[in-house]
Amino acid sequence: MTSAHMRDRIASRVLNHARTISERLLPGHLLFGPTTIVLGVNNFCNLRCVMCDVGTGNGETNFGGNLTGAKTRSMSIELFKRIADEVAATWPSVELGFAFTEPLAWPPLTDALAYARDRGLRNSVTTNGLLLPRCAEAFVASGCRVLQVSLDGPEAIHDRIRRRTGSYARAVAGIEAVSAASKDVSISVYCTITEWNAGSLRQFLRDMGRLPLKRVGLIHNNFITASQAQSHNLIYGGALPVTSSNVFETDPTKIDLDELSAELTEITQSVYPFPVTIQPNITELDELITYYRRPEVFVGRRCNDVYRMFMIDSDGEVIPVHGRCFRFPVANIRDASLKQIWHHQKLSELRRTLKRSGGLLPACSRCCSGFGHGKFPASQSARASN
Repeated sequence: MTSAHMRDRIASRVLNHARTISERLLPGHLLFGPTTIVLGVNNFCNLRCVMCDVGTGNGETNFGGNLTGAKTRSMSIELFKRIADEVAATWPSVELGFAFTEPLAWPPLTDALAYARDRGLRNSVTTNGLLLPRCAEAFVASGCRVLQVSLDGPEAIHDRIRRRTGSYARAVAGIEAVSAASKDVSISVYCTITEWNAGSLRQFLRDMGRLPLKRVGLIHNNFITASQAQSHNLIYGGALPVTSSNVFETDPTKIDLDELSAELTEITQSVYPFPVTIQPNITELDELITYYRRPEVFVGRRCNDVYRMFMIDSDGEVIPVHGRCFRFPVANIRDASLKQIWHHQKLSELRRTLKRSGGLLPACSRCCSGFGHGKFPASQSARASN
């Protein structure tokens, strides 16, 4: 490691430490800006995943509403440029995350990526990969260097979960096309654990071994049960109401936890051509029983993302944190600056409420924002330094 790299790492650690102190002592008025702005560039998806409120047609839930509740079907390129210009002027180190609802179905995507690149902004794209083969070359040419593709297991299982035959093959073909067009794009794959793919995760990782991936993440499903929502709403339902989420055509209690524990343990002891992460990093049977059978028990300690990001939907409305968060109006970027929104009274009060509660609210107990990013020791990876 060069001395310049060492200085950068030290500076990054110091900055992160200062951020953490600010978050804990001044949750109502942060001294730092966000690190990420999530963009909901459209309000529709081209797949019908069985573990997702959008895929099951439950648009009235917090999650479904945050993703599909915008009145505008697609964000205009003019609105995007306004966002990018303001980000470049205010927080030039912020990453623009094109994540919802399916960014590859947004016609101006490559123009927007190129515009962000020309403004010196970092960006990433999270996609189901269905449209990736046809736009791979344009995607690479637009300057995006971080691609995250969600896959749900081996081919037959993935296609069943996505309810679209051929969706796995198209996503894989798209990954291969992007890699062929440029070796500079960091490509990762993420898989949500459900009752349909538990037991097939080892095979999934073996299948992924032939792809040029930066990492593969296995994610314990995020959900809110009816009992969680009821407990939460008894206390916070006035200002921060929630609904059940991601439990309509999937049932976390149906996962064979003995099998899942054995499988995840074996995975942690195996070597793959990429780092493998589990989020949250739990593999033991008793931990899995708590996670999937006792959702009222907090697994994480505090929401980290409320201090680091917010989301903008295709109407220009700001959503707290990202699509899994509470659904309440904050402000529209046409009516307030991004900096004003970041310090908006409603967001500040949400941060204060979380701090007063100890870091998480009842509805947050199975949200990814409260989890650490679990990773196996580098020695377990054949190419962990990639």
